[in-house]
Order: sequence, then structure tokens, then C-alpha cells
Amino acid sequence: MSEALPKVLSNERAYEGALFAVDEARLRFPDGSEGARETVVHPGAVALLARLDDGRLLLVEQYRHGARQRLLEVPAGTREPGEPPAVTARRELREETGYDAESIVRLGGAWMAPGFTSEYIDFYLATGLFEAPLDTGDEEDLGAPIPVTLDELDAAIGEGRVEDAKTIIARHLYGLHLREDDDARS
Repeated sequence: MSEALPKVLSNERAYEGALFAVDEARLRFPDGSEGARETVVHPGAVALLARLDDGRLLLVEQYRHGARQRLLEVPAGTREPGEPPAVTARRELREETGYDAESIVRLGGAWMAPGFTSEYIDFYLATGLFEAPLDTGDEEDLGAPIPVTLDELDAAIGEGRVEDAKTIIARHLYGLHLREDDDARS
């Protein structure tokens, strides 16, 4: 990872939309060659594992236009400009599940598709849930949250009923979190 980075020769905004922008850049690589890159510029997002007191996790089902289908996934949402990820996490938890949390702990983060987008997702675990709905208006296409056990989530991932990358990453980070908790107790 010590290789030199490409030099950005130019970077132009090609598109500015409501949810993201697209930049076109010309780069010079360390070997002297040049190339173009397009990047979907995204403000970042959060995804949450919301754990009920009985240990079940809340999933939501919503239409995702890129997939052209409804996906079963963890609650998630896009950050507002300048909004800290933990603030987004609390807002999205309330909007998508109708709950707030006594505790929201960061589990980690990931670049979602760094070959073409700047989207970075911060992952959180929300516990000590209590009812605190936040009106979503007409933008969200959500039903009631769906509580599942960890085994049910694992089965849904294994069977292809959960194909959402952020949900699969959230599950993995949660597993690491649980292992750290077990190690701390030993």
C-alpha cells in the first residue's frame, strides 16, 4: 500500500442531483499513463442493527429502485450535509422503526463500492429501544419493522432472502462485536 497515488489533473461536476452528484476526473497514474474516472459523490450513510430487549433484531422492507425490488434490510439512511453519523443513526432509527435507543454504539464502517462511489456507511448497534416514532412523510415506503432472531437473519442471508450488502456487513460487524463482548467476559 505504499505505491504513489494518481495525480488529479482535473475534476468537474457533471451532474448535481437531489441525492448525489457525479464528478468526472482526469488522472495521471504513477507510470505516466492518464485516464478518466467518474465518481458518484455521496454524503455518506448509516446502517443500524436495532436490538430489542429479547435479542431480536429489527429489519425493514422497502423498495430499492436500483434493485427494482423490495429488499429486506437493516434500517439505514443518508446523512444530511454536515450531520454527524451518530445523529443520522438516531434519526433513521426513529423514522424507519418508530423506536429510539438508550445506547447507540458504532460497530465500524465500510466503503460500499469505491470503484465508482464515495459512499461510506457507518454501522451502529442500537439497544435499550423505546417507542419514539418520527414522521417520515411520504418519502419512505416502509411497513412495520420485522423482528428476527440472529439465526433467522443468518438463514435469510444464506438462502438469498437478504441480498443487501449493508445488512450482510452489519451482521458481520455485529458478530465481531459479540465476540469482543464474550472475550471481555472471559
